[in-house]
Amino acid sequence: MATAVIPHTLRQPREIKLHQLPAPVADQLNHLLDTADQHAGNHDLAAYALLHAQAVSLIGIRPPARGELARCTCQACYCDTVFDEQHARYYTDGTVEFIQCPGCVDDHLIHVDD
Repeated sequence: MATAVIPHTLRQPREIKLHQLPAPVADQLNHLLDTADQHAGNHDLAAYALLHAQAVSLIGIRPPARGELARCTCQACYCDTVFDEQHARYYTDGTVEFIQCPGCVDDHLIHVDD
């Protein structure tokens, strides 16, 4: 009887909690994602994609479908989840945009703009 082989990427977590990472790794991840955001603002999408790929590799998360990670900034619980951006929900509070991970959407849907 053959044993099913699970691809390596399917064994990786879909999300990571920043506070569960060693501080130097969390700092490096935040630096990569902040730098990626700066490149996105400058329309340098190649650098943006490369930085997200480095972040994925750094934390060992399952590669996002579109290659982009997001950090939950939910103001209801101050979650620190890093996850596949494709599953993010965005909401605004005044002029500030916040991101919710799927868990926060399930737990406390807040002012979600569709």
